Amino acid sequence: MGGVDLWQNDLEHDDDFEHQSMHDKMLEVVCVSGAWHLGKLQVGLSQARRLAQGGTIRIHISSPFPVQIDGEPFIQQPGCLEITHHKQVFMLRRTSRLDGRRGHAAAIMTEVLVDAECKGVISATQKNMLLQQIALQLS
Repeated sequence: MGGVDLWQNDLEHDDDFEHQSMHDKMLEVVCVSGAWHLGKLQVGLSQARRLAQGGTIRIHISSPFPVQIDGEPFIQQPGCLEITHHKQVFMLRRTSRLDGRRGHAAAIMTEVLVDAECKGVISATQKNMLLQQIALQLS
């Protein structure tokens, strides 16, 4: 969705869902009603409907319907679809002006750790653990 915040933590909602967080190992499920709705979301004229939040999401499907997961469209056949948190990877994101210095520092630390991994100074596991700790401290 090109950076659109579909869960919209900053707005008030009349549901009992928790705030979305990258570190809570929870999955959030939202619904959009079509291409027109996607366009309205992109320009801030609409909101996605918040459907579920949890460590494991089970969707019972009674008839085939179009689905898009992580940008990949397909026709989902009837059955039970179970989605769970498996692993976590770090993603880049745009920092605000207020976070500019922290974001710049995080970028430099990331470059140093990637370079150290490439040179064999640290392992990929060590790099990932250090990046996770840096992300937790900066959030």
